[in-house]
Amino acid sequence: MFIDHPLFNKAKNILIQLENEGHKAYFVGGCIRDMILGREISDVDIATSAYPEEVQQIFPKHFDVGLEHGTVMVLSNQETYEVTTFRTESGYQDYRRPDKVEFVKDLSEDLLRRDFTMNALAMTKDGEIIDYFAGQEAIKHQEIIAVGIADERFNEDALRMLRAVRFAGQLNFSIESETYDAIAHHAPLLSKIAVERILVEMNKLWESLHWQQGLSAFYQTKLYQYCPLTDSLAKSFEHLLNDFAPSTPFNEATLAWTLVLWFQDESAISPQKFGKAWKMSNANIELINDWLTIIQYREQHNDYSNWKLYQLNGQLVQDFEDFLCEQQDAHSPFGNYFSPAMPDEVTKQYQDLPIHSLKDLAIGGREIIQSFAPKNKRLIGESLKWLEKEVVCGRIVNKKDLLLSELSKSFNWKG
Repeated sequence: MFIDHPLFNKAKNILIQLENEGHKAYFVGGCIRDMILGREISDVDIATSAYPEEVQQIFPKHFDVGLEHGTVMVLSNQETYEVTTFRTESGYQDYRRPDKVEFVKDLSEDLLRRDFTMNALAMTKDGEIIDYFAGQEAIKHQEIIAVGIADERFNEDALRMLRAVRFAGQLNFSIESETYDAIAHHAPLLSKIAVERILVEMNKLWESLHWQQGLSAFYQTKLYQYCPLTDSLAKSFEHLLNDFAPSTPFNEATLAWTLVLWFQDESAISPQKFGKAWKMSNANIELINDWLTIIQYREQHNDYSNWKLYQLNGQLVQDFEDFLCEQQDAHSPFGNYFSPAMPDEVTKQYQDLPIHSLKDLAIGGREIIQSFAPKNKRLIGESLKWLEKEVVCGRIVNKKDLLLSELSKSFNWKG
């Protein structure tokens, strides 16, 4: 089969060089799956019978990222490629990383250690697909099926359970019954996994087009009970599954996390507490707090005053109104919590604000010192904050002479 894809064609030379030295080499994994599905491919992975030191000799331009696992990063055509030796793994005492890695010469042994049949595919440089575990059939029927015995796969690496859920959302696939039952049975093992890894998978799920498909499995298999602070948020997940229009993704995972907190009953978990438990960045915790403030305000009001729009994160307000508009157009229950969305009006209102931050004022602290030489230095900050609100609310025009004139009349600079 002719491969008509620039990423494969560009990387083909790696396979050719390995084969010229007497080794076997294949494209492997998710890139094959995505090629079959016609999805965008971001990178390609290569597996080979060559040992790491042999790969290093064949490709002088390389750097080592995981030699103990057989991986060498090869530089070719101004690109980097992950080239990994066929291997088997055993002894997963921490339910994530293998205690023992053994290099092998047989491709089938390497593919057997992979998570799902749709990912256990290999392809030659000429486009011939090698499929030992009916992965193409699984893709055809849109099923996520564990390679071999599902119980063993999840005991080896408990994060695979969450990967199954995430793939369900990304691909709109169902999880095959035995694989699904194994996830439900082994769900407690998820508590053994580093929360940072769980967060990565959940964020990918939230930003998937069919996130409800994955979230349903996450909820029904009880995986949520073994994630930080979510064991008490069952009602939130029920609302997320029932109150939103299908196929309307969250452009920001932080909005989804915000709604998890907004829908909570009596738990009253703050964004700070929740974000810290999930080891989110401070920036994302702040975003969740901003989203929550916007949603809570919007629930009680039909519009935004200029000052409120200025105080809130203006871009997030516009993003929320866009999201709300989508939900209301689809007649989702979530849309009924709010008065009609107004994305165009809010965008224009925000653009028309006289300033968008304190630094947009026509004067700053230097001009105040030069004009009034205040003895009480706290007046500098207080007067700027006062001007900020007066200008935003349209009571003072943002011009230097007018601002200084108003300050002269409104503050006691000699005190």
